[in-house]
Amino acid sequence: MIERLRIGMQEIDQMLLGGIPKGSLCLVLGPPGAGKSILSRRFLYTGILEDKDSFMISTGENEETARETMRLFNWDKGTDSKLHILDCYSWKSGVSNSKYSAKLTSLTELSVGISSLLDDKRVEKAGSTRIVLDSFTDVIIYGGADRALKFLDSIHTKLESRGITGLLLLEEGVHDAQTVTSVEYTTSGTIRMKFSEQGRFMMVSRMTGTPLSPRWMPFAIGK
Repeated sequence: MIERLRIGMQEIDQMLLGGIPKGSLCLVLGPPGAGKSILSRRFLYTGILEDKDSFMISTGENEETARETMRLFNWDKGTDSKLHILDCYSWKSGVSNSKYSAKLTSLTELSVGISSLLDDKRVEKAGSTRIVLDSFTDVIIYGGADRALKFLDSIHTKLESRGITGLLLLEEGVHDAQTVTSVEYTTSGTIRMKFSEQGRFMMVSRMTGTPLSPRWMPFAIGK
């Protein structure tokens, strides 16, 4: 039996036979505003509610703003002790109030920062740790596509060896098709998201160890 970690949304968890396979790193692909960040935070908070450590690599907002977003959705119970954030945004201003931070212009520094964060919290393979990288688009923009893909391959192996389950967010329409295909090749599954006048929708197009019948499902962002 494959151990799975629930995202926290009944419809998609049922489609995934209970959730994302433990130790996998899944791509969440969609245009800005489709709901990728909110889905990823729901995934983190589901783990926190189970008293599990959750980690966020935040490239688009500082730690304070990331935590405030969780509070706005009432997803803040237990986050003070169980949500750990690597601030990869504040380096742009030269000021960070976070315990953990890294610059995206140095992917070596980013890799070391992730390792330090996991080591300090003593993450072990027997646990059900979750991680989100929001977003890999910024890693590509500041680090370059070739270096970013090598970094992704390395970090995926590192997370898999620790039994950590993660979501990797990527903006659709920003990168060339070859880069997106390479990211999909390196990750374990793909959750696609889109929005229109009819609302937001998601589809799981691939997932390791999971038979699928891909279809678009309504995705309601709520508290």
